[in-house]
Amino acid sequence: MSGGLDPHRIAEVIVTTTGGGGRRGSGYRVGDTAVLTAFHVVAEAADVQVRFDADRPGQWVAAAVVAWSDVGTDVAVLTFAPQPGATPVTPARFGRIGDDRHAVIGVHAAGFPLWKRRRSPDGRQFRELHQADGTVAALSNLRTGTLEITVPVAAADPDPKVSPWSGMSGAAVWVGSRIVGVVAEHHRREGLGRLAAARIDHTLRRVGEPRRSELAELLVITDPQALPDVGAEPPVSDSPPPQAGAKVIGLPVTHGLELFKDRAETRAMIGRHLADPAIRMVTVTGRRGMGKSAVAAKVMAMLEQGEWPGHAQAPIPSGLVNLSTRTSGVSLERLYLDCARALGSDRETRLLDIWATNRPVQDKIGELFAAMGDQLFIILMDNLEDRLQDDGRLDDDELAIFLDCLFRARSTPRLLVTSQLPLRLAPELRRFAAEVELSDGLPPTESVALLRELDQDGSLGVAQLSDDQLLQAAVHVHGVPRALELLVGAVADDTLTLPTLQDVLADFTLRGDVVAGLAEDRYQRLGPEGRTVLNVLAVLRTPVPREAIEWIVRGLDPGLDVMPVLSHLLRMRMLSVDRASRTFALHPMDADLAHGAMPRDGALGRQSMERRAADWYASIAPPRPDWRGLDDIQPYRREFDHRVRAGDMNEAALVLATISEWMVWHGSVLAANSMHLTLEEQLTDDRARLAHLISFGHVRLGGGPLAHATELFTEAADLAERLDDRHALQNAMFGLGDAYRQLGRLDAAIGPLARAGDLAHENNDAEAEVHAILSLSLVHSTLGDGAAALAGADRLRELAHTSGDLLTEARSWNARFTALLTMGRWEETIAAGDRAVHAYQDAGIQEATDYALNAKGVAMLATGRVAEALASLEAALQAASTMENPRTEGVCLYNMAWAHWTDGGYGQAAETAERAAASLQLAGATEAAAAKALAEAARARAVPDPQAAADALVRAADGAGGNVEMVRRAWLIEEAGRLRGEA
Repeated sequence: MSGGLDPHRIAEVIVTTTGGGGRRGSGYRVGDTAVLTAFHVVAEAADVQVRFDADRPGQWVAAAVVAWSDVGTDVAVLTFAPQPGATPVTPARFGRIGDDRHAVIGVHAAGFPLWKRRRSPDGRQFRELHQADGTVAALSNLRTGTLEITVPVAAADPDPKVSPWSGMSGAAVWVGSRIVGVVAEHHRREGLGRLAAARIDHTLRRVGEPRRSELAELLVITDPQALPDVGAEPPVSDSPPPQAGAKVIGLPVTHGLELFKDRAETRAMIGRHLADPAIRMVTVTGRRGMGKSAVAAKVMAMLEQGEWPGHAQAPIPSGLVNLSTRTSGVSLERLYLDCARALGSDRETRLLDIWATNRPVQDKIGELFAAMGDQLFIILMDNLEDRLQDDGRLDDDELAIFLDCLFRARSTPRLLVTSQLPLRLAPELRRFAAEVELSDGLPPTESVALLRELDQDGSLGVAQLSDDQLLQAAVHVHGVPRALELLVGAVADDTLTLPTLQDVLADFTLRGDVVAGLAEDRYQRLGPEGRTVLNVLAVLRTPVPREAIEWIVRGLDPGLDVMPVLSHLLRMRMLSVDRASRTFALHPMDADLAHGAMPRDGALGRQSMERRAADWYASIAPPRPDWRGLDDIQPYRREFDHRVRAGDMNEAALVLATISEWMVWHGSVLAANSMHLTLEEQLTDDRARLAHLISFGHVRLGGGPLAHATELFTEAADLAERLDDRHALQNAMFGLGDAYRQLGRLDAAIGPLARAGDLAHENNDAEAEVHAILSLSLVHSTLGDGAAALAGADRLRELAHTSGDLLTEARSWNARFTALLTMGRWEETIAAGDRAVHAYQDAGIQEATDYALNAKGVAMLATGRVAEALASLEAALQAASTMENPRTEGVCLYNMAWAHWTDGGYGQAAETAERAAASLQLAGATEAAAAKALAEAARARAVPDPQAAADALVRAADGAGGNVEMVRRAWLIEEAGRLRGEA
């Protein structure tokens, strides 16, 4: 039988390894004496058995040998002796899936995965045969040259440490009646519905002669270069037939789409990005009022009608989901449930059952993505800025997990986002996202049309104006859609003087910011008391309780009764109130415009109000001993902002110096960095300048570049000496020593750190003395002096026992695991790393949690526990990301890349090493070159080109040098020597 998959030719491959262990996989009898399987199934095999008709009548078993194999493509062929007197089988037929065009092709495979393990009535365990029907997206996995197969997710996950698809490896992958590949890998983090397969055509192309001819002979392929393209055949899929139009869930995020004008170029750009399989998220950004929601809603409406904006070439979406923070809300629950509805009742029921379980969020998202399969779904998240923090990070952990899964998975829905500021993404993820900025208003013709539509019945006299008159009004407000609405609104709201459009414009023709002038028109209608309260809220720029408004007003206008004024403003709908939190706020756009219209000087001027607002936050700021997290220092951050807006830069610098290092410890490196940059070249007072230099240096120490940190600390030390400020000198010397340590300039680090310790002791600053001892111990570790490093750890332990300070206890374990790592005492390193993680948790500070988990990962690699090492390194990477520390991120990624290498995942090793290089380069770390070289080595190893891989490994080893936090230089050199022996 050669017409397709024959169940009697499916082989269970049973392997006994040279180490005495056992392994199972799958295979297919492609000829009378040959079984096709995956190389890793039979690697290091001492004995191989192939079993046909497993656990069924007619079962038979034969001993097999590895006749041909290639580790680079993970393909192997076994040969065996057939049953005596059996009828010869005809050769299987082979084909290929073309990777030069978009296509989705139905595939199938059959094998023996772990999740199909059963127990017979007599208690014996066996694996049931599983037929996996799925699809291959032809353009996926081009870099690694494999097939990405989307299949229904594994129905069980019996062992979290082992893939549920374990045992499926080696199964032949079929398109119709032809074999195109062999199941090779399951990457657990991509979900339980994705498999990777080796491509037979790539294997034939990559191996040289005579091995290509040997493989072709075993597979009975007459022309290895001319396998037929089975992707040209009609795709086979069990997915439901495409719908005539996309199923839409959720109301449009704006009104009047049938009247929408222009933005054709913007819509086309959005359409091109959404149609690009490499792009996962498209964000439309711009200031308030630019029409972001309208253009996004128009794109969704066009897709609903089966039309791609800009005539992009892509399948029509199967489902469209509209979410907005202003209507349905944007949350993972809302997203999941709406997407489930879009998938139809059968799949919705199953997904709702999954949602109701206690499974991890990542698993639920993976199930949702798997249910979508290769169908295209587009999710609109409107006004996402409402869910973003100041630095662009999401304020919702579950949404953050969703986005993480979105960027990790191979096949996912696509997001269309509108936001005033873009979502902050890691550098390595930016290539999967596109931003479309709306910076210009509507063109003249569309602006005129919108003005007419805002006066539909002509009652305001706007619709009857000539095009030239309307064009003049549009030019004054720069075509900003929201400003055009405010312009007509000003005409409609004044029922007393009944102004014309020209009357409303007349007072503002000389102003540069016409939009601000329009907002001031409503502001000027208020009495002085109303303007004062409104201006206070404009200055605050955030919802505040009544007590804050009253406190600020009391210092500006003691006789003003705030409550009646607030009531009046609420009735006019110039304010909003949140009854749950009992806070008041001005609409953000009105706040911006009112703030710009205020006079700078005077008792009720902008500067006075900013200073009074700063004083309010200073009055409610908790003292340092009461700080537990970032929320506790929020009043200081507000005070800083108001000092800056008041022009009081020296005072702002002193406020920032109070909290800057705390922010770094708790992961807000980017925010602290931005605040310091605001002060550059603005300070006139030496003590304010000194405070800024030291605290900015600590920010650069955490977030890079490290070279700038040394410059800041050096300047700070000189200034502290001149001012005879011993405490500031102590802090500057410590920072300088720590910066030198992280840069690898260890000899230069010892002097400043030792002096910092002496100054701390002299100043009775126990915490700083502890920190200096820790850093000196870390320097000794990096220099390879484990004994001196352990002595520092012991000293810290003594101080911790004397003081009872939890942070000192944590730092003692930090010094200890690093010293033990240097000395190669692996099990002790793992134990000390665990103690450090728990100690830092007890202290309520993350500080070096990432380093502890990274050290555990390196120690586990040294003891051959690759899977455990990867888990620890992944946790370290997440901790480093939370701390916004690109240097540690890069170190963790570098070590993860080596872990993938040792596990044979050279493609993944290369990708991970490239991410490491990007992070290390961002931090200004010298090890960036080592990561780049490791990526080159992994690419060469996958080809395979052993000589090139060996040369690059040596460069990586040299680039990492003696960095104790990174995998050993000797490991890379040993691997390079082994590869040269293969070349």
